[in-house]
Amino acid sequence: METGLQGKIALVTGGGRGIGKAISLALAREGVDVAINCVSDQASAEKTAKEIRALERRAMVMVANVASETEVNKMVQRIIEEWGTIDILVNNAGVSHVALVEDMEKSNWDRLFDIMAGGTFNCSKAVIPVMKRRGGKIINISSVAGEKTTQNASANYVAAKAAVLGFTRQLAYELGPFNINVNAVCPWTVITPLSVAAVGREELERIKQGIPLRDYPKPEDVADTVVFLASDRARMITGYSIRLDGGMCLPVGSRTWDEYVRSHKEAVKGKTK
Repeated sequence: METGLQGKIALVTGGGRGIGKAISLALAREGVDVAINCVSDQASAEKTAKEIRALERRAMVMVANVASETEVNKMVQRIIEEWGTIDILVNNAGVSHVALVEDMEKSNWDRLFDIMAGGTFNCSKAVIPVMKRRGGKIINISSVAGEKTTQNASANYVAAKAAVLGFTRQLAYELGPFNINVNAVCPWTVITPLSVAAVGREELERIKQGIPLRDYPKPEDVADTVVFLASDRARMITGYSIRLDGGMCLPVGSRTWDEYVRSHKEAVKGKTK
């Protein structure tokens, strides 16, 4: 599929590992030069940059805290100085925290909002002037947790991801006349070492049995969706979120898929007696 991404410039926040790494590499395979942002794990970011260069695309590592407007502005300015522009911004940087509200410190609430909602705001605002010149794509990584209640997240995470979705819609409205698309990707639990450690392998396996597609999204699934939204194929999509959940959030009530099928088969059996 022709994506029209050859020669584009992207900034991926939190782009050195996990979902961010998959996004960075997927864009590079489509011919995109990638600036990889990180705040602490520079070694992982440098490793990802090396893999991108092996794909014969340019890569640079940008150490900056997305929660800091000053650091973000410096990062964006340096990319523009070295590469001339930024065509694609992927706001992927995020953190997680698990606690009941009654046990949560205000600092934990602030930290998640500063990084996920604040970082999305800072980076988006910083690239608007350069994108206004010839259009661009802003893709925000939110979560199914931003749309619905979930047992595997805390209120600060859910609220921050919901804020990202509201920001996505409003920014899309503001920037549409400048040929800038703004969309969000909302994965269900993505299987990474972090999610396995946080939820537990047995619990993840139990939950999987209730997913219609019987699987969780992988980092590569998120990356493929980002590539689509960044491509020419998605030129008329803006202000929307794409849910990657294997059908987990289909409105079928609290029953698992197996219970759903069993109840329908029993109903049919009853009518034929």
